[in-house]
Amino acid sequence: MRLILIVLAMFFSAGSFAQQVNPENIVKEFSEKMQTIKSLSATFNFTLENLQEKITDTHQGKILAKGNMFYLELMGMEVFFDGQTKWQFIKEANEVTISKKSQKEGSFLEDPMKLFKDYDKNFKYKFIGESKSKNRTIYELDFFPRDLNLPYSSVKLQFDKATLEPVFIRYQGKDGNNYIIQIKNFKSNIPVRDDRFTFDVSKHKGIEVIDMR
Repeated sequence: MRLILIVLAMFFSAGSFAQQVNPENIVKEFSEKMQTIKSLSATFNFTLENLQEKITDTHQGKILAKGNMFYLELMGMEVFFDGQTKWQFIKEANEVTISKKSQKEGSFLEDPMKLFKDYDKNFKYKFIGESKSKNRTIYELDFFPRDLNLPYSSVKLQFDKATLEPVFIRYQGKDGNNYIIQIKNFKSNIPVRDDRFTFDVSKHKGIEVIDMR
């Protein structure tokens, strides 16, 4: 009887080991999937969290992107970027700030597309596990930047096992602020015109223009 139990234990252990996921393959598949995306549209909840100050502030947002161009709508501001020039338009104030592309490692507003790429190159990672959510299997991993000068210490990423599309991203900031993106709707490789990423000042009567180029 004892021998049978030992054999069964070895069998189930071997089966469990065979089903273990390979984090390296998971990260590679996710990164390769993101590289195939030529354009995307997403709606999301953006939360600024400071646990020490007990502050949690959540806003709804939209992003439309194609290549290195993007349009972002968040916190009462619209950001247009055509690959070279950025317009930050505040509708309530009828004000637009125009600037050139920043060369530094920026915030979410500087380059929101960094949320979806370069995980395999720029981070070390740890596989946390998988879970079920609304009939989907979700992979969860923690990423740690190789560049220690970045303003965040880690990134938690959750994405759909079947589609490899991101559903949750959390930046752990070194300043005590955490940035959480909960993606509600994600569409990739959609048709979009390039002029969607430029801002036409002439169409806004009486607008205040702050040109920092």
